[in-house]
Amino acid sequence: MKLTPKGMRDISPEDMYLRKEVIATIESIFRLYGFRPLETPALEYLSTLKTKAGDEVTNQIFVIDGNEYGLRFDLTVPLARYASATDAPKPFKRYAIDRVWRKEEPQRGRFREFYQADVDIVGSSSMRCEIELLTLAKSVCAAFGFDSPRVLLNNRKILDAISNQLNLTPFEKDRVFRILDKLDKIGQAEVQKLLEQEIPNRSSKLMEFMTFSGSNQEKLALATDLSKEGADELRTIVESCPFVEIDFSLVRGLGYYTGPIYEVKLSSGMGTVLAGGRYDELLGVYGQSAAAVGISVGVERLITLLGEQNPTKKKSETVVFVASLKPELYGYATSVCAQFRSAGICAESDLNERSFRKQFDYTNALSIPYLVILGEKEVSQKMLTLKNLTSGKEELVSIETAINALRAFVAKEPVSNSKLM
Repeated sequence: MKLTPKGMRDISPEDMYLRKEVIATIESIFRLYGFRPLETPALEYLSTLKTKAGDEVTNQIFVIDGNEYGLRFDLTVPLARYASATDAPKPFKRYAIDRVWRKEEPQRGRFREFYQADVDIVGSSSMRCEIELLTLAKSVCAAFGFDSPRVLLNNRKILDAISNQLNLTPFEKDRVFRILDKLDKIGQAEVQKLLEQEIPNRSSKLMEFMTFSGSNQEKLALATDLSKEGADELRTIVESCPFVEIDFSLVRGLGYYTGPIYEVKLSSGMGTVLAGGRYDELLGVYGQSAAAVGISVGVERLITLLGEQNPTKKKSETVVFVASLKPELYGYATSVCAQFRSAGICAESDLNERSFRKQFDYTNALSIPYLVILGEKEVSQKMLTLKNLTSGKEELVSIETAINALRAFVAKEPVSNSKLM
């Protein structure tokens, strides 16, 4: 039997519970900030995807049907295509949470098929957009228990200015940025070595700037000498987002960023979990030009972090299993289940005509917290025996009393990891 394709995987019911809760929480925050949902096709014309993908990403596109179509590699290019052809009120604030595909080497928290959760603002060049997106990012982190994320900020205008000062050709600039983007992965010494090979006698000055470790104000002063416009944009953001750290070594991999860029790190071993930037020139490539900026939540990396922090997995959402002691009592069991479900309580009954012992084993296997036992006594009295499988306590009660008890349990029960669990 064949395994799943490389970099893709089945997601078990236990893992899906956390995934669904994470996505629902992210979506609720997006909507809280006034972003509206947009869905685009998984397939795009290959020419659309390649327009601003860059060489590195172009090689990661899954090509479909010869050279005509490709699977989307992010949610930003489809947005640019849509927004450039749509006359929507500005700013157009959209969110999308969906699958994307990249043919790259899988690693911890990274797959070839994965979810992204994006918010973007089209139609405003104000730094108020960046301030809102970074504040939203902080809200997302806090919702999952990460109250002190490391939020890094830079500006492509400053990077362009230092490149011009060093007289880098467009080819050298592209190569140098790709090397700098690997700083977190391969370290400063290796980056310095690669830069010296690429731009001899200029790498030391570049690395001195990139690794400058002063305060935000000191960095702004240094940046102002290179690009006053870029520094002013950063200053505006930092004044409203004091939790942000200016980092000149932040490059971002995609080629379409034109202004502020940012990354959010939640763990030293995981890498970037949220990232984005301003891409004012992208929409013009597809038609109607407009300023645009966005941020993306790396859903897979976030889920990986949460799973590592709390490896206990929910096995089922079922609150109560209704077991009948004899097959002829199954009709009453379905009636009890129906009343539980009408009250909003997740309930199951036996579908395999099993003995009570095996029904009990099934309940334990799925960690269902309550068991209802129905025998002839319970049926004759229109009652039921409710057993708490954690404490072992059981009691003969009416259906109304059982519903109230189970509702109270559900109301107190934690829902998910960190602040959600």
